[in-house]
Amino acid sequence: MMRRLLPLLAAVLLALQLAGCGAGGSANDSGAVDVPSANAEATPAASPNASQGISDPASSPAGGTSDSGTSSSAKSSLKPADPNAALLNAAKEVMGALRDRDLKRLESWIDTDKGVRFSPYAHMDAKNDLVFKAGQLPSFKDTGKRTWGVFDGSGEPIDLSFRDYFEKFVYDQDFADAPKVTANKLLGQGNTPYNGQEIYPGSSFVEFHFPGFDSKLEGQDWESLILTFVPSGSDWRLCAVTHAQRTI
Repeated sequence: MMRRLLPLLAAVLLALQLAGCGAGGSANDSGAVDVPSANAEATPAASPNASQGISDPASSPAGGTSDSGTSSSAKSSLKPADPNAALLNAAKEVMGALRDRDLKRLESWIDTDKGVRFSPYAHMDAKNDLVFKAGQLPSFKDTGKRTWGVFDGSGEPIDLSFRDYFEKFVYDQDFADAPKVTANKLLGQGNTPYNGQEIYPGSSFVEFHFPGFDSKLEGQDWESLILTFVPSGSDWRLCAVTHAQRTI
């Protein structure tokens, strides 16, 4: 009897073992949802902006407003353009021509209507100063003498050739390298005041000023060369070259 049951018991045990293996293997295949690991939850998905090389505004300081703040502060620190910039540039160009004794360059700046006036002192003489139109400037080779005014103090006539006048009453100092240059503001003050804006209403001027040369004279030996300009459209045109210094 027992011999007959042994094969049956073996078959039952084998069937039970096979059933147990089938249940264990189907635990993973039977639709159980895998739970993401802790590491998978902690890793954020890459944003579209990051994948395209674009910075994410939410990740920038103060919600990405630092750029606009910098831009606005930069704009607020900008200074307005100097209203005298064109005038100063014109004056420096003219002074360069005077320094180089380049009369052709000088003539290119002369106002076509008013010409250019040469005044040996700050106070212009509307009646007696010599005025030259463009193309009519004397040559440095011209030895003929002209009366340019009268000497301060003595009252004697200033009878000089153009070259001699130029060396004494125009470029007797290196004014292109003057330590002080001002637009529409006089530095050299004497008892013969500059009157260019009376002679030429609406004009502007640039002063090239040396405050003095001998410290013992305490500034009494100051000298200036004043260039007067009149507006011509958006440009400036030269109308007077004025020498200024302390007078008696």
